[in-house]
Amino acid sequence: MALWGELLRRVWYLGRRSQFDRELDEELRFHIETRADELERGGVARDRALAQAKRELGPAALIREDTRSAWELQWLEDLAADLRYAARSLSRNPAFALTAIACLALAIGVNTTIFSLSSEMLFSQPSSRDPRTLAQVWIGGSSASPLTEYRFVRDANIFAGLAGENEETEVNWRVGGASSRLFTVRVTDNFFSVVGIPVALGRGIQPGDSSTVVLTYGFWHRRLAEDPNVLGRKLLLDGYPYIVVGVLPRDHRTVTGFGFSPDLYLPLSTDRTAVTLYARLPRGMTRQSAHARLLATCKELDRVYPHGSRRWAEDIKILSVSGMDRLLGEEMLPITGFFTMLMIVVALVLLIACANVASLLLARASGRAKEFAIRLSIGASRGRIVRQLLAESWLLAIGGAAAGLGLNLALTSFFNHFQLPLPLPIQLHILPDWRLLAYSVTVTLVCTVASGLAPAIQGTRTGIGLDLKHDDHQVGSRRWTLRSILVVAQLAVSIVLLCAGFVFIRNLWRSSAMSPGFDAVHTVWSSVRLVPEAYADPDKTRAFVSAALAQLRTLPGVEAAAVARTVPLNGHSTTGTRLRTDVGSHPVAVTFNGNKVSSDYFKVMKIAIVQGREFSSDDTPGSPSVAILNEAMAVRLFGKMSAVGHTIRFGNRSAVTVVGVARNSKYFTIGEEGALAYYEPYVQWDRPEPDVQFLLRSFSGPEPIVMPINQVLGRLDSTAAIDTKPMNKALTFALLPSRVGAAILGAVGLLGLTLAAIGLYGVLAYAVSRRIREIGLRIAVGATPGSIVRLVLRQSLMLVAVGVGAGTAMAIFLVRPLAAFLIPEVRPADPMNFFVVAVVLLFVALLASVAPAVRALRVDPVVALRHD
Repeated sequence: MALWGELLRRVWYLGRRSQFDRELDEELRFHIETRADELERGGVARDRALAQAKRELGPAALIREDTRSAWELQWLEDLAADLRYAARSLSRNPAFALTAIACLALAIGVNTTIFSLSSEMLFSQPSSRDPRTLAQVWIGGSSASPLTEYRFVRDANIFAGLAGENEETEVNWRVGGASSRLFTVRVTDNFFSVVGIPVALGRGIQPGDSSTVVLTYGFWHRRLAEDPNVLGRKLLLDGYPYIVVGVLPRDHRTVTGFGFSPDLYLPLSTDRTAVTLYARLPRGMTRQSAHARLLATCKELDRVYPHGSRRWAEDIKILSVSGMDRLLGEEMLPITGFFTMLMIVVALVLLIACANVASLLLARASGRAKEFAIRLSIGASRGRIVRQLLAESWLLAIGGAAAGLGLNLALTSFFNHFQLPLPLPIQLHILPDWRLLAYSVTVTLVCTVASGLAPAIQGTRTGIGLDLKHDDHQVGSRRWTLRSILVVAQLAVSIVLLCAGFVFIRNLWRSSAMSPGFDAVHTVWSSVRLVPEAYADPDKTRAFVSAALAQLRTLPGVEAAAVARTVPLNGHSTTGTRLRTDVGSHPVAVTFNGNKVSSDYFKVMKIAIVQGREFSSDDTPGSPSVAILNEAMAVRLFGKMSAVGHTIRFGNRSAVTVVGVARNSKYFTIGEEGALAYYEPYVQWDRPEPDVQFLLRSFSGPEPIVMPINQVLGRLDSTAAIDTKPMNKALTFALLPSRVGAAILGAVGLLGLTLAAIGLYGVLAYAVSRRIREIGLRIAVGATPGSIVRLVLRQSLMLVAVGVGAGTAMAIFLVRPLAAFLIPEVRPADPMNFFVVAVVLLFVALLASVAPAVRALRVDPVVALRHD
């Protein structure tokens, strides 16, 4: 305690130094005057008494210094002195300071913004009570479990609480005369209490609730205009009234994470729903001990509720709802890898900015050589001068960090209000927190060392005598300096960033121009969600689909209409299984994209049938089962022979006859290659879903038939939620990864190129200023303007050539991992990428060389020869 008290006392002194000095001077004056009074009473004259009192006391300056040393922290005093000196030094050259701060602000702003975005997407804590004791439970190798199994595990009392949610649900909200589709989360009635979700208004869903609803803030704000009397209001959802009992806070984060933000929370309404399990661990229980107890419970579950070949006791996981272990799962690796790539990219931009500032500080140190030499000659140590120069770079880094954080707040606010074109609602809540503060402090320290250490050491290396004589070479110049090396490093890193950005731009361009294997130009997609309870009878769903198709086909401008379970590039139904064919005795393992489509589907989508026929009106629920394969699956199952007429058998199901082979197309992603596809007749589907996807082909453009389609479907069922749009607009989701990659990496690459160009310009401008006398001498002896320009461009092109060579060598290896995010037609190591980037960099380098070259041409020989 005494040590801490002493430390606090000394820190407290630093803030009241002026008052302390005044009090010390008053005390010294008091001692002198008191002693002088004593001497004066002894008969000594006043002036001689004062002089003798001062001699007896001793040197006042030494007393002050000794007294202060008892209160000061010397290193803190030195730091404060260095910072005061650095602030005065920078204030004398505001253009230099503002330029350096601007370079750092751009890089730090981009860095902290990507960090905030990555932190929000990957590490955000859900809005819950004590998230550290909340865990997601997997049993049987799946994150979703039927309610029967959920209740069995819940009643085993392994955990302090076990709740479930289904985040993949929707409802139709009937308001006025129209219905709209809302994204909902169906939860068990104990979900709010187990998870501990805070509520801004009202309460959460409680045990026993069946017709209550909790609104998210976004829905309350956008759709209900923040109605203050919303509690107790009834919403007509799927034809049933639900009472609003609560509203969640503005910054609510779901346990699902990744910015997922539904409209409503509803109680589970059916036992057929599978739920994701979330457990509250008792205090003191580790996940390892919980896993052991859960394993024993699941073995008993397998005995009581056997589930065919599936075993609930296999592949059990207990995962935290946030943190690293959630990100290390196989399904999370692409997302984790993408944000890791972004952090590496912006770190490279930060290095470019630091190199820029280091180059500026080198030029500044060169101009202060005489100052450093004088200070060294009168006794200052080299370490002291280096420390003062680092204080300057620290102030620049602090200024850049402050401005960068301002840029971060502006960009993250934009992200918080930006709606991504995704099939799920995503709403970010990026707010400043301790992680951003810690990251900003770290980046500031990195910038201080990376931009200031080398210039500080380099600037104090020259000998005192040489600096005092100012003995610069007047003709010729060292070919390589530290500034030149920094510029080459900037150009090399810029090559890497530009290659990454250009690869994604090419990927976007090729993806947009790539044919998906079907016609999206003349096709309209109408997604209809029927109220599930009203269409529990499959025959009612089939009747609606049949009536809708009959009326849609009669609309003016409609060439053909069909229905499908899944719309290509907007969802998928992938099945991995083993099946048998009538041409082989051994089962074949396949993973294929399944779809159920009506007749005219292939006509609507313009997918050619290369063998056999399409589905027809003869393919009815009572007729033999038939299927159409795509070319890839036909070759996989039947090789070079025709697949038409052969049969396929799935397990114990009856044989399915192949009646056609369709051309390959895209099914889930625009970049997939050789994917297998299997089509069945929609009318032979035993339990059609309430989500119905109508596809129509128009004779001309799709826009004129959008409104008539909505009117026809709305008349057939006014409770249905209908969303109709041209098919080409529905490809946004498929192209989103390419667009995000092109936008972010392209922008970061251009920022890196701009900073590198500034650095190149600075080196050339500085080189011209240092060689004014040489240039004047060359002009005086007859050098032509062309030779002077070549003198400047030679240095520029030499730096660019080395930078391009080093950057290309680095990029060949560093951009290869990007292949995981690209379509097969775009190869990261394509020589065209490097050639285009090199040409762009050369063009920018020439632009950066123009101003220094023009300045060299304007050198007056008479003035230059007098230049000191």
